[in-house]
Amino acid sequence: MGAKIKLQRKGTKKRPIYNIIIQDDSLATKGMAIDTLGQYNPLAEPSIFNVDKKKAAEWVKKGAKPTERVRILLGKAGVLPPVDLASLHKRRPKAEIKTEAAAEGEKKPEVAGEAKEGAEPPKTEEKKTEEPKVEEKAREEVKEAPKS
Repeated sequence: MGAKIKLQRKGTKKRPIYNIIIQDDSLATKGMAIDTLGQYNPLAEPSIFNVDKKKAAEWVKKGAKPTERVRILLGKAGVLPPVDLASLHKRRPKAEIKTEAAAEGEKKPEVAGEAKEGAEPPKTEEKKTEEPKVEEKAREEVKEAPKS
């Protein structure tokens, strides 16, 4: 059984309160919790993080893996060693990611079979425009002839 220590959202729309729970990672996200360790209210000034430190330490010893957010909170509470926040990756808005990808696309478009430096460019066949045959020219002239 792989257990996870995670946040379970409670509260109303735009007013979240989270329960810190232990859940089997094979269960659904909104599945039944094995144990409740405490609560976290991010909207209070300062934010409120109540956790049973003894229970949390026991579950970590048993092999329960905290999610990234819970790991940070448990580090601040003193249950686990503190996390260096500067070393964590930053989340970026989707719009910023899209504009960055578009800018990279403008700089150097990747083409399948692109030649390397110093190599001759691949030869491409030019489309030849054939002149219409004599019979086709005669048909066109007949069509264009004025009717009398």
